[in-house]
Amino acid sequence: MGKEELIKGVLYVVNVLYAVFGLVTAATGIWFFVQLSEFVSLRNSNHYLLDYRVYWPQVAPWLFILLGLFVMMVAFCGWCGANKESRGLLGMYGLFLILIIIGQAIAATLIFVYVDGEHTDRFIKDTVYDGYYNSQSNPDVFKAFGRIERKLRCCGANDARDYRSWRNDLPLTCCLDSYYRASCEFTDKEANERLGCAKVAAVYTKIISSSVAGASLLISLVEIAGVMLAWKLFHSLREVEHYLPERKEGETEC
Repeated sequence: MGKEELIKGVLYVVNVLYAVFGLVTAATGIWFFVQLSEFVSLRNSNHYLLDYRVYWPQVAPWLFILLGLFVMMVAFCGWCGANKESRGLLGMYGLFLILIIIGQAIAATLIFVYVDGEHTDRFIKDTVYDGYYNSQSNPDVFKAFGRIERKLRCCGANDARDYRSWRNDLPLTCCLDSYYRASCEFTDKEANERLGCAKVAAVYTKIISSSVAGASLLISLVEIAGVMLAWKLFHSLREVEHYLPERKEGETEC
């Protein structure tokens, strides 16, 4: 029983790590979706009435969310299987972990191949350009675009020169100390050194997507260890069926 207790203890720790990873992955997906929606909302919707294409930056957040939720459910299943010494739950846990490992490998490969590519750059840049041009005639979009400039420390769609054709000065959101000044001149050194929001947003999209995909591949190594531990505990338990005791009202299976 000493060996079984050791395996169970390690499984508890491993499944806590899985649950934390799943929670972080789902939260990252939600955050990524919110940030992307902030950009997409700036576009002129009339330009995209007949555009039914789905771009990878729009798919990636949902992959992260679904993966994170599934990992948390599997971690709960593994914790219950180890706690109750249930061969059935441990078998399901091992099978689901194998599916997760395969799914993570496929998702990471797709993200590395498609998100870090020309189509992603085009989608992000077209979205930022459309939002920028829409801001020239829509005050609400102009304020929203300014929040993006302040958040990403960028200026204009391409760079600060974009504003020369229709403004006498730069928006305050292009300047470093915008909260403490009345205007931002075209001669402002810091504003002119900033990159355009299209390039900055495209780079951040690739960094976030690639980072989560890389983390998924790293955690898959831990998941392989979890499969091996579950397999050992599965075979070390008695071959007879472990029936769960009758539960009192209000108690859960675990």
